[in-house]
Amino acid sequence: MKNRVASALFLLTFAVGIGLRAQGQGQGWDPGKTAKGWAFQDVDGSLFFYDGGTRSLRQWQKGGGLLSSQSLPLPDPPKAPRAKPAAPARAASTSDYDEAAALLYGIPAAQRTQVQRGKPAPKVEEAPPAACAAVPERWVLDTYNRVWVVCEDRLVVIDKDGKLGAIYTLPGQVEDLAADHDGIYLNYRTLKPYVEKRSIKGGDVVWNYGDKGALREAAASPLLVPFNRMAVRTDGTVYLAEGGGLMFTVLDGDKGPKAPGQSFFTYRDTLPSRANLGHTGRGPLLLWAGKDVLFSAFSGSQLKGTGAPEAKGVVLARFDLAKGSLDWIPTPLTEGHELVGLLDHEAIFLNPEGGLSYAPIH
Repeated sequence: MKNRVASALFLLTFAVGIGLRAQGQGQGWDPGKTAKGWAFQDVDGSLFFYDGGTRSLRQWQKGGGLLSSQSLPLPDPPKAPRAKPAAPARAASTSDYDEAAALLYGIPAAQRTQVQRGKPAPKVEEAPPAACAAVPERWVLDTYNRVWVVCEDRLVVIDKDGKLGAIYTLPGQVEDLAADHDGIYLNYRTLKPYVEKRSIKGGDVVWNYGDKGALREAAASPLLVPFNRMAVRTDGTVYLAEGGGLMFTVLDGDKGPKAPGQSFFTYRDTLPSRANLGHTGRGPLLLWAGKDVLFSAFSGSQLKGTGAPEAKGVVLARFDLAKGSLDWIPTPLTEGHELVGLLDHEAIFLNPEGGLSYAPIH
C-alpha cells in the first residue's frame, strides 16, 4: 500500500518536474462532463482517464481537480490490410459453440458476433506490426511509475520518462487489467474465465488460470459483452466473478491456480441465486481501498429471482469479505452507467454519454 501511494505521489512530482504543465495542458478539460471509456483508480483515490484530444492520460481527483497529464507515445494504427479477391461467403450463422453456450449459459445469440460457415475467410496481406492502435483500451500504473496499456492485441509499456518501452503480443481481447507489486494481471473476454499473471519485469506469463481453449473460442466468435470480471488487491490476491454468480474464485498472486479458493456470501442468511446477465453482461468488480469490501454494479432487471429487493436502474452489490455478507444498495442512476471508482462515501460512475455521476455507499 505504501509503495502504491508513494508511486502516485512520485508521478505527480515527476509530471511537474518534466514540464507536463497539467493546468496549462488541461484547461477546459473536465472529466465530470467529458470522461469516456475505461478509467483506472489508484490507491490514493485519483482516477486516470484517456483524453483523445491530446492523446494523453489525465490524472484527476474529486476535490483536487487535474493533478497531472502524461502523453502516450502510441503510433498510428497500420494501414488496413488488402484482401485478395474471393468468392462470396455463405450466409452468416451461429457456430456450434454459440448454440452450446446458449443452452448451457442462457446467452442470447445477439451477444456474440456471427461467424461465416462454408469457405474459409480470404487470405490477407500482413500489415507491418505496430505497438497498437491509436486509441488505448485499458491502462494501469505499476510500482515503477510505468503505464501498461492494452490496445487490441498488444500490451505496451510506457516508461516513467514518457517513452515507449516493451511491446508484448496478447492472445485475446482483455476485459480487466490490474497490477500489484510484481505482476500485471489480465482477465480476458471469454465465455469461460481465463486469467494471466505476467511478470512486471519481463512481461512473460508467470501463471494462468482457466481453460486456454476459451481464447480460441472467443477468437472464432467474439463476445460482445463481458461475463467474467476481476479485481486484484495490492498484495496480489485475485477475486474472479464468473458469469452471474454472486460468489468469487480467489487466487493467490504467487500460487495462482495451484490452490484456488472460493468466497461465498449470504443475503439475509440465504445464499442468493445467480443474476441473469441478459444482453448487457457483467459490470466491473472493484475493491474498496483500505476495506475488506468489493462492489459490483447490476441493473435491477438482472437481479430478478436472486432474492434482491426489486429496484430500477443501477443497483450496487456490496460484498463484505470479512463477514461473508451481501448488501444491495439502490442508486438513482439509470441503466448504462458504469462503475469506475470508489471514494469514502460514494461510488463514481461514467455516464452513457460521457461525464461522471455519483451514488452514496456505506
